[in-house]
Amino acid sequence: MHPHRSAALAVLILVLGSSLTFAKDNSADEQAIRALDTAWSQAAQARNLDKTVSYYADDASMLPPNMAIATGKDAIRAVWSQLLAMPGSVTFAPSKIVVAKSGDLAYEIGAFQITTNDPQGKPAISTGKFVVAWQKRAGQWKVVADIFNDDK
Repeated sequence: MHPHRSAALAVLILVLGSSLTFAKDNSADEQAIRALDTAWSQAAQARNLDKTVSYYADDASMLPPNMAIATGKDAIRAVWSQLLAMPGSVTFAPSKIVVAKSGDLAYEIGAFQITTNDPQGKPAISTGKFVVAWQKRAGQWKVVADIFNDDK
């Protein structure tokens, strides 16, 4: 190869390399969040309040239906305490997870089901949807915002 062409090619690679941004492969982050969701739902099903609340960042906010915004783990613990005290079960799963190109933010959309007993003791099923925002902090994904509402 001619020396001038080699130099020109090197300059071209440097210029293009510095001006192009390549999309980060966030599939590992998506899989990590899916695994966290599974464990989080299992903790709720097991009525493990401490484990259920552990997925939230200390300054997270939860926006439950027909209630005030719960900000901070103590307030979020109070909401989950009410949910987990009801007879029945709580399950949830994401249908979509999107991780930002930066790899430090993500959101998910999904559905939940709460099964309780009505006043006559018959199972009553409530279904709904949710949006959860995740942020990677010190290398760990934590929930920073959680909003959900019934389909009724």
